[in-house]
Amino acid sequence: MKIRKDLKIGNLFPEFERRDQDGKTRILSELMQGWPTILIFWRGGY
Repeated sequence: MKIRKDLKIGNLFPEFERRDQDGKTRILSELMQGWPTILIFWRGGY
């Protein structure tokens, strides 16, 4: 497995938007609103 060199603790995460559980489009920076944030990703379709 190759680890990306740009994904390191403290680096800025690129802006992105996704739909939430209600179908509303959410933008990462709006959710964070300047607060420290933890993003958790998991594989779907279990």
